[in-house]
Amino acid sequence: MRAEQTELLTWYAQHRRDLPWRATSDPYRVLVSETMLQQTQVARVVPFYERFLALFPDEKALAAASDEAIHRAWKGLGYPSRVERLRAACAAVLARGSWPRDVAGLIELPGIGPYTARAVAAFAFAAPVAVLDTNVARVLCRVGGLDPAAGREALQSAADGALAIGQPVAWNNAVMELGALVCTARTPACAACPWTARCVAARDPGRLAATAAPLKAASTKVAYGEPAPPRGTPVVKVVLALIHHDGRYLAQRRPVDKHAGGVWELPGGKVEAGEDERRALAREVAEELGVEVLAARHLLTWHHRYPDRWVRLACYRVRLFAPEAVRPLASDGVEWFAPGDLLAQVFPAGTAPLVARLRKYHRLK
Repeated sequence: MRAEQTELLTWYAQHRRDLPWRATSDPYRVLVSETMLQQTQVARVVPFYERFLALFPDEKALAAASDEAIHRAWKGLGYPSRVERLRAACAAVLARGSWPRDVAGLIELPGIGPYTARAVAAFAFAAPVAVLDTNVARVLCRVGGLDPAAGREALQSAADGALAIGQPVAWNNAVMELGALVCTARTPACAACPWTARCVAARDPGRLAATAAPLKAASTKVAYGEPAPPRGTPVVKVVLALIHHDGRYLAQRRPVDKHAGGVWELPGGKVEAGEDERRALAREVAEELGVEVLAARHLLTWHHRYPDRWVRLACYRVRLFAPEAVRPLASDGVEWFAPGDLLAQVFPAGTAPLVARLRKYHRLK
């Protein structure tokens, strides 16, 4: 074993976190943890992981579960399509009769990409493969001086070359742990790093910011709405629900006796004192449509200036537990529209930035 590998594994043995998925090699439990950890912080995942496994202890239990059961167990983690893919993978395993044990076999399961296939192969079956996530990529770019713009393929090749082949479970966990606890994106604790003496970025602090997120694709931000008002200006906060189901969006018609009566709008309303946006969204959807939010994902935030006030609008893409049960409790009717038909309707002036964003998304003129 090379000296740098011994240094990191020794550090990991002393500083590793006691995380529940590190105590198992069951491929189902490894896959559950890897699916939950996608775009979700470890501290949030731990209690969900334990509750989820209490409800669905193995692939057979999850594959047999209903849509409502899996979504209620997942609620609060976000990105609910993840649990649908997880269930589909379990059903495929049962149909095969066993779990694939290598990357090539695992990637054939529905919903499993290259990263997850490598993670399950390494952590469940101790396959000699390197796992590349953003923490690993950051460590490799800083320690080895790799170009963060080199691309995933080059970074994966570097991770493969660094792998301690005889200890793939400990090694992959160790590099991830170093990136999560020490070699962090914004404030790395270089003095606590076992590789400080070897690290290019430790001798060149200018590289730290440039290597914070090597796997994140650069994107050009588009400004929607008006510039934010001057600091200290009173602003009314509003949330909107872009509810989607089966390729259609839900809109409701404003009551004729209200301002802008007869105009179509998205469900939503004012964020009350002490509420966060998602709680306000769930309350408004329940009050206006009589249904429960399954998941809400932020889409767009913008400002709009009316003659008498500033409004900050935040729109979320929303899924419902029972979309077929919506009722017009605060409007003159609801309707499900195909994207082009929705955008052909007349909406309040304040939602123009959202309409522009949806036109761009759906490539509509």
